[in-house]
Amino acid sequence: MKNYQLKRVLGLKESVIINLGAIIGAGIFVIIGIAAGKAGPAIIISILLSSVIAIFTGLSFSEIAQHISKEGGVYEYARESFRPAAGFIGGTMWTFSNMIAISAVSLSLGSYINALLKIHISLILFGIPVIIMFSLLNIFGIKNSTKTLSILVIVNILILVIFIVTGLFYFNINHFNNFYPHGFTGIMEGSALIFFAFTGFSRITTIGDEVKDPEKTIPKAIIISIIISAFLYVIIAVVAIGLIPYTTLANSSAPLSTAIKILHNSYLDIIIAVGGITATAGVILTGILGTSRVLYAMGRDHEIPEKFGYIDKYATPVYSIILSATISIIFVYFVGFSTIIEASNVSVLIAYSIINISAILLWTKLKNENPRHLRETKYFFIIPLAGITTILITISYLGLPAIGISLTVLLIISLIYYIKYLFETKGYIKKFSKVIPEISVVREIGKSRNKIKSDKK
Repeated sequence: MKNYQLKRVLGLKESVIINLGAIIGAGIFVIIGIAAGKAGPAIIISILLSSVIAIFTGLSFSEIAQHISKEGGVYEYARESFRPAAGFIGGTMWTFSNMIAISAVSLSLGSYINALLKIHISLILFGIPVIIMFSLLNIFGIKNSTKTLSILVIVNILILVIFIVTGLFYFNINHFNNFYPHGFTGIMEGSALIFFAFTGFSRITTIGDEVKDPEKTIPKAIIISIIISAFLYVIIAVVAIGLIPYTTLANSSAPLSTAIKILHNSYLDIIIAVGGITATAGVILTGILGTSRVLYAMGRDHEIPEKFGYIDKYATPVYSIILSATISIIFVYFVGFSTIIEASNVSVLIAYSIINISAILLWTKLKNENPRHLRETKYFFIIPLAGITTILITISYLGLPAIGISLTVLLIISLIYYIKYLFETKGYIKKFSKVIPEISVVREIGKSRNKIKSDKK
């Protein structure tokens, strides 16, 4: 069976769009309500704290991205900068986090469909078909995915602007009187929850083989997307709480729809519900895109069955996409929404801790090999250290059940890798020794299947 390869087709604009599609969704349209219940109007501070945490780790990603640009995100970055075991554990934790996030956001999408149509259908009946639909879109090629995502992101931003402009006319400053009702603890708990909304900033690193000039494009895309999303989050939080009390916002599964209802304008109700649908759809699309690429990279390196490292003639990792969708659908059935959010956060924060450690190790290696690099990044180590510290603090404010779930998964993953390592050293299974080139040899990607067929004729 012939294995095809990937091609670099994504520029800075497309890279930022992929990240924004992964970020602007669950945070603004869903999680902001739950986080406001913890922090009160001080959710504004929680958002800023989360964005700073994201920037620390984003800069660590950026440092690694300047030297490693292969497909695989956390998995590949930690594998190359740290060691294969760190890559396997970090990549699997990141993938686990994003798969349960896909299932959570698919349920949120169902909430906004119910709000739009004024019906009360089980959210699962919406969530599963949506995951299947976006899996098929991913199979048709990343270029098609980014075109769709561009439309979703533009629609989301336009709708959020409408929400902000109309909401300001009905703004009630009295809703901010009790600014931090639950004190510093509430602010930190809100920050720990709202970080769920920023985790998509690393999505572009999972498709490094498909990005033009990745050493420059990926770092820029990460920082730009974090800044844009943080700016939008703060403004939306201010307007939403200005419309309704934070306690009302906290009790809604579709908080922006609930906030806009105070205006008693049916057209605005429809617009915001549509925004909730497009935003959550973007998160699902990029979630499947990212997780499938990490599974592809792990299959390519024979860390998981080789079949998942297969690229079909239409240049998509079809088996990895199917696996990602299947596991996400399973989570829709078995995990509660609040548990998903916190467990997803803990898992991705563990993966990001590994990235920060990897960035320190890579920086240490490079400074020994290249004194000029040391002069240019003399104090860089402070950033990943700050990233690790803030991540550990954030995890401490998440629920014990979620921490327990994530640590259990971490233990299982570590045991699996250790058993695999023992079997390889004893010769029970063949150790994979193929060297993956630093720069991929790539082929055309992104055309629809029908277009590729017509080109061949």
